[in-house]
Amino acid sequence: MNVMPRIGEQAPSFEAVTTQGKINFPVDYRGKWVILFSHPADFTPVCTTEFMTFGKMTGA
Repeated sequence: MNVMPRIGEQAPSFEAVTTQGKINFPVDYRGKWVILFSHPADFTPVCTTEFMTFGKMTGA
């Protein structure tokens, strides 16, 4: 993918292995609201604080 999709644009299809198993996007999420949350690197201060804040906002 050369260009990151913007809000309201269609995201590309992909498969990924997550901590909760394999996902097939967007097939597994048809008819549902989805937020794709990504980060540039693991174990960095920004990554940690962003994930914690995001979790609090979603009630996770």
